[in-house]
Amino acid sequence: MKTIILAIGNSLRRDDGAAHRVLELLESQSGVFTRSLLQLAPEQSEEIAPARIVVFVDADIEPGPPRIERLPRGDPPPRSPLAHSLRPAEVVALARTLFHFTGQAYVCRVPGADFSEGEGLSGTASRNAIRAAELLRDLLYTPESR
Repeated sequence: MKTIILAIGNSLRRDDGAAHRVLELLESQSGVFTRSLLQLAPEQSEEIAPARIVVFVDADIEPGPPRIERLPRGDPPPRSPLAHSLRPAEVVALARTLFHFTGQAYVCRVPGADFSEGEGLSGTASRNAIRAAELLRDLLYTPESR
């Protein structure tokens, strides 16, 4: 498996579902596995282990343009013990430790404006999802990344 893209978010919390829209906008490519998730769990560490590239796509409450950040190879920063799900850096750390993941990991952040209950994306999140899909195409589907 060459590339895995994991979209994270709750589409019943409006813009929190922006990552799922990004997946819809990406055309199907050979060697690219996509999956929509409500939240990350330890099981995803085994799922990403054989990949060369893994991208976690997630909504962001911080305003600004969408962006892709490479996750560092070190240990993830500490987090609150009250958190109910894992962060991408924690899933990657588990994959490296338990399953010898050696690939590159990225987070694609898709800023939104409305995280209230309900369905459908705000105009901000819709525009940012389109731009995020373009950024992912540039990262993943260029000749250098194949």
